[in-house]
Amino acid sequence: MFKNTIDYDKVSKVYDQVRTGDPEMVHQILDGVSVTQDSLVLDMGCGTGNNTLLFAVASQSLVLGLDISFGMLEKAHEKKSSLPLVQAPADNLPFTSDSFDLVFMTEVIHHLPNILGSFEETYRILKRPGSLCIVTQSHAQIDHRMTSRFFPASAKIDKARYPDVDEIEDLLFKTGFNEVNPIPYVFKPVRLGNDYLETVTKRGYSMLHKIHTEDYERGLRDLQVAFASGEELSYSAEYTFIWSYKR
Repeated sequence: MFKNTIDYDKVSKVYDQVRTGDPEMVHQILDGVSVTQDSLVLDMGCGTGNNTLLFAVASQSLVLGLDISFGMLEKAHEKKSSLPLVQAPADNLPFTSDSFDLVFMTEVIHHLPNILGSFEETYRILKRPGSLCIVTQSHAQIDHRMTSRFFPASAKIDKARYPDVDEIEDLLFKTGFNEVNPIPYVFKPVRLGNDYLETVTKRGYSMLHKIHTEDYERGLRDLQVAFASGEELSYSAEYTFIWSYKR
């Protein structure tokens, strides 16, 4: 598995300049599970709390955010000081067993150095019945990214970082989950504008920190030419929502 060397405390200083919460993603999670104001939910790898806050408002449940980066959690705390936040690695969770009704992670799994250990800890803290939702991208979905068009080296690197869906399924069953249900989902198409160009220019996508400088600079030039020529760049993000259940 690809070794992760990203300094998340450093990334936290610019993270919110290039990333926001995703209401469509949050509502897609909520469509797949029943939660109430009495439910206890964990956002694993919450970053600066963007989706944590969206989920708390949309579900009215008690949502905790967990991240290994103190810098990310500081930013989340600035947004809402009452938001429950915990700093800990995903493979050593400081929670009692059978505590949570739902654990979700959005675009997190490829950052985990110990995926099996993280799944085992997630299974431990889930109630019975309890649900885990992993939002990730299959290798085919990675190939369909706009960044893969302009930065093809990034697709190769991310397919080394991201376990493919069948590998995730195998690990979940190995952990003890009774049922695993991967659901591919295509988001509404969006026209990419200057905000996308700005995100790429700031290397706001983690895979752009992994490719060689010349690959990045070449891709950035090609992207700038596409914008300058008036090409309309439209993109529908593709994700897989992998649901697993502790019955």
